[in-house]
Amino acid sequence: MSLLGSNAENSGLSLRDAVLLVCSLFVFHLGRGWARGLVEGDYLIGIVGLLLALAPVVWLLLVIREAYF
Repeated sequence: MSLLGSNAENSGLSLRDAVLLVCSLFVFHLGRGWARGLVEGDYLIGIVGLLLALAPVVWLLLVIREAYF
């Protein structure tokens, strides 16, 4: 019996989901850094960074919509 009385089996988060979450957070962080290029005048890197930063957010919203609506 664990200290809190909960099992990892009932957590609802699989290893695959955790890996996808970490990867999407990495892509978001990378894109956010590259999106600074818009402010600094490097528009090509800035637009690519903006797309990279928005892609995980859109993916997460699609997953939530598919799961709950």
